Amino acid sequence: MENVAIEHFHHRQGGKPTVVSAAPADTLREVLIRLGPLEEGIFVFVGECDYALKESADVEDGADEHEPVDIDLTLEVLEIVRHRHVHVHKCRHIGVEVNFNGKPKRHKFSPNATVGVATDWARKKFRVDPALAAEYVLQLCHSTVQPRSDEHLGDLVKGEACSLGFDLVKEVTPKG
Repeated sequence: MENVAIEHFHHRQGGKPTVVSAAPADTLREVLIRLGPLEEGIFVFVGECDYALKESADVEDGADEHEPVDIDLTLEVLEIVRHRHVHVHKCRHIGVEVNFNGKPKRHKFSPNATVGVATDWARKKFRVDPALAAEYVLQLCHSTVQPRSDEHLGDLVKGEACSLGFDLVKEVTPKG
């Protein structure tokens, strides 16, 4: 690979992603240290996780099998140019509970799963009619916040929590 800088996104728990540029030969550890001190007990994930979409609709309380990466590998070896997202998180999994028609479904998502993946998972788990599925979105419990489908679950977690609660609701679209 040429020694052209690789632009990619770094996500940290509860914050907005930042754009970072680094050489392919840099280790992920070197890049992370340039961004700030490395905390003990963190997990680092590369790419986006869609494991939950491969799970059978009959599985209860499933968990993503996406493994954290070895941060001593180079950006080139980790294929950052292809994956484009690095997630640094204190949570190995984000416990998500989705409520629909008075019933909950749970899954332990990787912090690098998107709201879109969680939404598709919920539609499948609740067996929402495919013809109507696009009308349903996730809304954070006890709020009116409907996160964008491209937001990562790890970015939504605040404080010490490693969990999120959502309601699967019919999206309100403005008329006019």
